[in-house]
Amino acid sequence: MSKKLVNKILSKDEKHSDESSINLNEIIDKIHDGYEHKKGPYFAKRTGFTPSGLTYGAGKCPRMWYLWFEGNEAENTNTWYEVANMDSGSDRHTRIETAMENAGILVTKEAQLKYENPTISGKTDAVIKWNDQNILTEIKTKTDEGFQRTKKPANYHIEQLLIYMKIMKQAFGILIYENKNNHEMLMFPIRLNQKYKDFVNYFFDWMKSVEAAFKEGKLPENPYRVKYNSRDCKGCMFLKVCQTKPVGDIKIESRKDLE
Repeated sequence: MSKKLVNKILSKDEKHSDESSINLNEIIDKIHDGYEHKKGPYFAKRTGFTPSGLTYGAGKCPRMWYLWFEGNEAENTNTWYEVANMDSGSDRHTRIETAMENAGILVTKEAQLKYENPTISGKTDAVIKWNDQNILTEIKTKTDEGFQRTKKPANYHIEQLLIYMKIMKQAFGILIYENKNNHEMLMFPIRLNQKYKDFVNYFFDWMKSVEAAFKEGKLPENPYRVKYNSRDCKGCMFLKVCQTKPVGDIKIESRKDLE
């Protein structure tokens, strides 16, 4: 290959790798767009409740669940950050569960759960064996700032664990928090005392009333005082279609929080 031809090829490569022609922020934005590939309208239908859906976001609204059971056009409103954060949480769950398995204490992970009346389906995080006892765990992650401020578990995390505990007939479980920055852990024991028993029984009765309304074809009214404008409605995937539906046939309160 002649020297002249080599110089010609090098000049061509240098031209294509000119950094001044590359907008790095546009590349970042494009990658962020990749997290939102499902954003926009889509058809959503479920045949039962999910523990994570019940305890977060619009999951306390009976009308939202009716629309989900019925099957309606939904809108994915998650930002790229929220999608990336959820994916990161799933990756961390897998890593921690693998560490439990390597440590020889894992019994099961991501076990599928089914429950009837009310209809519930979901997956547990991990069941570990400690002192000859099988213990249900729920794994959550926090930023360093949130981790350092954590003195007790969040109530909506306890609510989710209580659902699993009732389905699996467990009187004891552990909430595990991992620091996203340095992987430190905090653990909180959750014992099924009378307060928790009363709450989870109320929770299941509430689900039964919502499911019964759907089976009878009775659309619940929007339970919120500030309709379609409140923080409860803002992130609902059925917000748009909800506003096109009739006022409703039955009044069901939004689900109460654990106090």
